[in-house]
Amino acid sequence: MNKYLLLLLCTFTSLMLNAQELVKGTLLNAETDRPIEGAFVSIQYTKKGTSTDAQGNFTILGLNLGEQALLIEMEGYETVIQKITVRSGEVVDLGTIAVKPSTEQANLLEDQDIIPVITLTESDLGGADASGQNISGLLFASRDVFVNTAAFNLGAARFRIRGYDSDLTTMLLNGAPMNDLESGRIFWSAWGGLNDVVRNQEITVGLGANDNAFGGIGGTTNIDTRASSQRRTLRFSYAISNRSYRNRAMLTYNTGMMANGWAFSFSGSTRWANEGYADGTFYDAYSYFISADRKLGENHTIGLTLLGAPSKRGRLGAVTQEVYDLAGTNYYNPYWGYQAGEKRNSRVANINQPIAMLRYDWKMNKKSSLTATASYQAGRNGGTALDWIDARDPRPDYYQRLPSFAANRGDEAVATRIENTFLENPELLTVDWTSMYNANRFGNPVTIENANGTDESVTGLRSSYIVEDRRFDSEEANVNLIFKSFLSDRLTLNMGAGGQYYKGENFKVVDDLLGGDFYLDIDQFAIDEASSQNNVETPNRIVREGDRFGYDYESNIQKGFGWAQLNYNLPRFDLFIAGQAEYTQFWRTGNVRNGRFPTGNDSFGDSETQDFFTYGAKGGITFKLDGRNYFYANGYYGTRAPFFRNSLTAPRTRNEFIPNLTVETITSGEIGYNYRSPYFKARATAYYTQFENGVDIQSFFVIDPAIGQGDFIFLTMNGIDRLHFGGELAVEGRIVGGLSFSAVAAIGQYTFNSRPITASYNDSDRLPVLVDRTIYMKNFYVPGTPQQAYSVGLKYSGKKYWFANLNFNYFDDIWIDFNPIRRTEEVVADIDRDSDLFRSIIFQEQAPSGYTLDLFGGKSFRLADDYFLNFTVGINNILNNQSLVTGGYEQGRFEFDENGNNLFPNRYYYMFGLNYFVNATFQVRL
Repeated sequence: MNKYLLLLLCTFTSLMLNAQELVKGTLLNAETDRPIEGAFVSIQYTKKGTSTDAQGNFTILGLNLGEQALLIEMEGYETVIQKITVRSGEVVDLGTIAVKPSTEQANLLEDQDIIPVITLTESDLGGADASGQNISGLLFASRDVFVNTAAFNLGAARFRIRGYDSDLTTMLLNGAPMNDLESGRIFWSAWGGLNDVVRNQEITVGLGANDNAFGGIGGTTNIDTRASSQRRTLRFSYAISNRSYRNRAMLTYNTGMMANGWAFSFSGSTRWANEGYADGTFYDAYSYFISADRKLGENHTIGLTLLGAPSKRGRLGAVTQEVYDLAGTNYYNPYWGYQAGEKRNSRVANINQPIAMLRYDWKMNKKSSLTATASYQAGRNGGTALDWIDARDPRPDYYQRLPSFAANRGDEAVATRIENTFLENPELLTVDWTSMYNANRFGNPVTIENANGTDESVTGLRSSYIVEDRRFDSEEANVNLIFKSFLSDRLTLNMGAGGQYYKGENFKVVDDLLGGDFYLDIDQFAIDEASSQNNVETPNRIVREGDRFGYDYESNIQKGFGWAQLNYNLPRFDLFIAGQAEYTQFWRTGNVRNGRFPTGNDSFGDSETQDFFTYGAKGGITFKLDGRNYFYANGYYGTRAPFFRNSLTAPRTRNEFIPNLTVETITSGEIGYNYRSPYFKARATAYYTQFENGVDIQSFFVIDPAIGQGDFIFLTMNGIDRLHFGGELAVEGRIVGGLSFSAVAAIGQYTFNSRPITASYNDSDRLPVLVDRTIYMKNFYVPGTPQQAYSVGLKYSGKKYWFANLNFNYFDDIWIDFNPIRRTEEVVADIDRDSDLFRSIIFQEQAPSGYTLDLFGGKSFRLADDYFLNFTVGINNILNNQSLVTGGYEQGRFEFDENGNNLFPNRYYYMFGLNYFVNATFQVRL
């Protein structure tokens, strides 16, 4: 290893000694002061040139001596020719170059207005039960056609770039880390509705170098919301839609940096819908943003930012195809029903986690800068659900109510009657709130002896049904430092360090007693009275609305990290090398002593502490054949700590961690080709990523056939390996006049390539515990995203300040999430390997391929010199394809008949049919 480091050092040293003349500068939009990314800068009549990066910077090395002409070209901007004189050993620093938009472009909409509006999934919006992360939430705007297409055209099918979840992408807000420490994921609801102030972004996709962080293998996104970075403007917009929300109103005012050294930015929005695309899915959300920057002399700026996005929304659930067919729609929602003539959703998400940030910027000199950011985020994150005890399951899609249950018992006539009853009475497929209220209000009063651990007796109506609020509240504090320095004209150093603290509170609250007087804090599945107590120190605890009950524990996480990166630029080559080290520590704190694990600190108090030291290293090289053709190769190797959420055997009831908990190893590489010219761009990339020794935990409800009752099971898996490889292709170019085209292809294969070891743990310790069982899931496909996705688009920009985009999208290789227990030897030990039954149990389901057609367009009106009125219209899935499955999962409980028919079939999610978004914006440029 030391020999390789010495060789690398010698290589860098020799390169540094080979100094040559260069020209550099930064391109800014003359009207907005924003960086111009992707502009082509070259020496006229030569092949020497480059493209500007996300900050508008460019550098051209290896110049000839004497007077020359610098040519700047960018579609939508005026062409610039600037004379330069190059002398021996000299650096020509042009500083900032303001480029004017062309006459047509000057009146067109801004980047944030001319991109479609996306609909975030449940997991994008946040919550501890979020199982996936859609790339559609990742990027609001990018000049990279592949990224834009992935976010806005392919994202509706839950497409994820390279099959990665968002825990593999580093997210920064003003330099502060925003990935959730408990799960690693990004929850976009924290700044939802603040589109106007989150448009300044620095984006790196994949393994490339990034100035603000070491980055994940999925890349890095840094959103700059500082008041001094916002464009001076007053904007009001109003939108209507038939998606998650029906209406949106947004107001933004930015002063920019004023002569007195202050800059202010204010933004607020509201989004609402009495009902969204599916029945019962209401939406009620607000957003606010306040930012102030103060310039202290020429080189120091300090800024404070406060933002929040409180929201409530009715959720949409997945059901079996049988239920969809009974309801007559693939957008049936099992969570709602009528109460007093109004629709009420039993699953209501309620999130409010505001963020406060303090940032300090120091321009140390012309070549070095330091950024320090401190942030604090805290608040509630919860979602309601029905709970019941000693009562019939109230869910309208409960399997024993369906025709298939009778058919599977051989009662075909009964099955037919049940089916006809549902078809004639569709209200039977909704939540029956009236019946639950009646059961609670008119039930016989009960007397609870020794209530609350005392001699007291409590008599009243004990609710059989309630609405509980499953809370995942948290508070997080971050400190992050970023240092940047130009060590020479070719060598740049970026480095950073930070610390993070996280405390999560996980508990349940009685939200609504539904007409009863109280509820009892016990576990109905326990085997005896002692173990049924959720809190043995307060047995027979009476709980009422607002009281905590069930489980109550804290997740404590601390993390420290440091990283460094060197970039070296040559006439033909760009090189970088980066490294990172992290230390992660976490433990569980139980706030109640559970009756199933009452001794010591099995469930109460602090657990043992888990400590992990991890590291990462990456590097890359870019070969510049000329100013238009680039070849690159990047590589990564590193480890990462398991996430707290996947590390406990049964987090609700005990302090026990998964045995042999270890770090995950990741090896990744990518090679590619990039072509850039003013009117044509192309990028092709091949990638390979191997994950080793991952851990996961899944929970589900299982019935014990011996006694006819059930329990919650937590299934842990060690040694999960995954292999992701494939290719990406994106091209865009002008055909003629204002007509241009784009084409994107993502072809991947994401599979599990190991047989992990599993153990299962049940809450009550009544069902047998499986230990050291092998899961035969090697070569199974990673679910939750299309592994093949394609998009072809046409765009026309008219001369009267209007544009229109038409995209055809195609999706394939969509795989349903599978139940690992079905892939153990015990389940199929006595089944013929060649039978239909064996194949039904073992094989993973593939969803059919699908397609969509999307249209997006807009027009801009200049009312006066600085007054504009803009309209945009987006229509997704114009052909109203309502049969495109975007995902699904096998149920935790499974049972097959002798013909291989699944008595507990898979549940599915479907892409919305035809949906639209219409937006009008009035803007004053100050």
